[in-house]
Amino acid sequence: MKGAIKVLFVGAAAGYLAGQAMDKATTWYYGRQSDASKEREQELLPEGAPIASARKLTSWLGIEPTEDQTGTIAATMHQSLGQLYGVVAASMTRRGTNPVAAGLASGAGGFLLVDELANSLFFTPPPQAYPVESHLRGIVGHLTFGATLGVLLAVARRLRLL
Repeated sequence: MKGAIKVLFVGAAAGYLAGQAMDKATTWYYGRQSDASKEREQELLPEGAPIASARKLTSWLGIEPTEDQTGTIAATMHQSLGQLYGVVAASMTRRGTNPVAAGLASGAGGFLLVDELANSLFFTPPPQAYPVESHLRGIVGHLTFGATLGVLLAVARRLRLL
């Protein structure tokens, strides 16, 4: 059980830190996107996927949060996903997978399962309606997440935390 607790805590912490790196990368990329792609994103989902996800989840639960609460829920959901990906990658690392490979696989899985698949199931319009730059921002963000996560897990393994 001791090993499982280490995986949980190390993975969640590494996932949180990797999520911070991802946010910086996607913000950097967004600043370089064309105005046309930004405008198209606004037309398709004006509040953005995290806020829209928070609104959808709370509506399913019959909750009507304030704008501030919705923002907090959206941020918490986003951070929680990163921590979950971190725990998955830490578990893979603990079982012998190269930490960088585990981090990149976890980041790529998050992009495919959440950004592309879940968003297409829960939101209209589907992902193919978005500009290519939007998808590239997701790829850049998730690769940054995965690489950062992998390096953090490699350090944790070297320190015998995993």
